[in-house]
Amino acid sequence: MHIDEIPDYFLQHHRFYLIAPALSYVEKMQRNLNEFNSLHHEFLLWSPGFHTLDSVEKNMVDSSEKFLNDREEYKFLIIERESDELLGCISLFIRNHSIPYFEIGYWLASNVMGKGIMSEACKLITNLASNYFHAKRIEIRTAGRNVRSQSVALKCGFKLEAILANERLDSGGMIDDTFIYRYDG
Repeated sequence: MHIDEIPDYFLQHHRFYLIAPALSYVEKMQRNLNEFNSLHHEFLLWSPGFHTLDSVEKNMVDSSEKFLNDREEYKFLIIERESDELLGCISLFIRNHSIPYFEIGYWLASNVMGKGIMSEACKLITNLASNYFHAKRIEIRTAGRNVRSQSVALKCGFKLEAILANERLDSGGMIDDTFIYRYDG
């Protein structure tokens, strides 16, 4: 799918807007990822702790190809309106096209956490999944100890559907539960 196919109102907020992966943001993304605080590394298992410019560029190219070919994930960059700064990413993972069933995943730069940005971005993506992709199922999965991510899910109208006990390991090897939140619309 091309980003221009999505109506603007699904991607616009008065503080930020969402765009498809763009190579022009590779250096900003690398900086944000490498400045993650320990909380990020604990819960974001895909983050190795240090990201090279090459690895971030490869990820951006891969994400762009997935976006354009409707495969696996629609990754959106969250861009602040005033400064054009990259604030984070929010993804709509394609779990099953036939249902349609999606999962939302996200991360935010450490220096902008706690300002309501991710809750608002999640509302935009939930609306996109519900009203543009006509999703029958949308979920958010969080670590049991990740109360910030759980708070985002609840603020966006998701309901706790299940707790999978002792289902995951965090980056330190600690066993944790997985909370599954479902959006009913």
